[in-house]
Amino acid sequence: MELPASPRLSVADLSAVFASTTNSYKFYWFLAILDELAETGQPRIALRSLALRMVANVWYPLDYYKLSFGVDDGFKLIADFVSAHMQVDNRPTARPLFEQLQAGLGGDALATVGQKVIGLLRYVPSRFIRPFLKAELSGVPEAKVDKRIAELSQFSSAAPYRLGREAIELHPEWLAYLQEHQGILRAFTQWHLLRFLQKNNPNVIGLSEKLRRPTAADRNLKTATGYWGSFLAATPDFRCIYSGQPLTTATLSIDHFLPWSYVAHNQLWNLIPTSKTVNSAKNNALPDLERYLGPFVQWQSAAFQFHAGQGHYRLLEEYHLLFAQSVKDIQQQPAAWFEERLSQQIQPQHQTARNMGFAHPFRYGGG
Repeated sequence: MELPASPRLSVADLSAVFASTTNSYKFYWFLAILDELAETGQPRIALRSLALRMVANVWYPLDYYKLSFGVDDGFKLIADFVSAHMQVDNRPTARPLFEQLQAGLGGDALATVGQKVIGLLRYVPSRFIRPFLKAELSGVPEAKVDKRIAELSQFSSAAPYRLGREAIELHPEWLAYLQEHQGILRAFTQWHLLRFLQKNNPNVIGLSEKLRRPTAADRNLKTATGYWGSFLAATPDFRCIYSGQPLTTATLSIDHFLPWSYVAHNQLWNLIPTSKTVNSAKNNALPDLERYLGPFVQWQSAAFQFHAGQGHYRLLEEYHLLFAQSVKDIQQQPAAWFEERLSQQIQPQHQTARNMGFAHPFRYGGG
């Protein structure tokens, strides 16, 4: 992925800044700078503000989606600290997490988070700009490179910023470049971040969707609500698989059997009707398979056959993709075949989610 050229700036060095990374710090450092510029446009950026923006960006991949950043990464303890000291509002309509952190952590906890991140980033601000300072660092012993970068009080002709004790200050020409190419630079950074995360999360699905808070479009369940609503209207004996209670279209809520924060999609094969009370109680937990997988796949099979019988083949395309057979061929299979194939899809993903740290097992009523 190429960055826009500039006749005066060392864009080649910026293109290579993520070439060799062993942790996520550089990615989130640069994303925090871009976030700050997008909001304020100011050349001087306080380190504490950058630290908090980094936490706001890293919390969702680490805590909400349970991704692994590798054994060398220290962000996990900071994300855990945030979750222990405040309740993050994950709704698409909620305030940005950066604002929630400022309002929700309180003075002491907020200061602690800032200190933890700044401690974690001891060398990141200097090492990020090291490739741009070849002339200034010529002949400097390796052990003294970071100290020398910190001592450079004047703008380098090449580096994007200079370091201060409590802030960085962006070079005017780099400031203009970063502002002009915000979108491309953000995509460039996230592309490299995805490559880094893929190495640490080889079995995780929907990785590209797990860098940010879910949006309203991500959680749109209109199709699923119609799918299950029409099935419920024709199936008066349906019972919630978790509570055993009857459901109606008036009390209908759609549950992701494997949590949305794991699958990051709304495909019909992972959805089941329940009540709002039960759905709220389950939240992002993994269901007890011994108790709930059997009823889940049975009702899934019944709903599939209902809609196939209505000729809703386009609606059922997700099952074609899941089972690698045409919808009509699936329709001809016995219920036991459907239930077994779906169970085989659910079980390994359930285990992967458990390995990632999703709460388990959910049993309604705690029984």
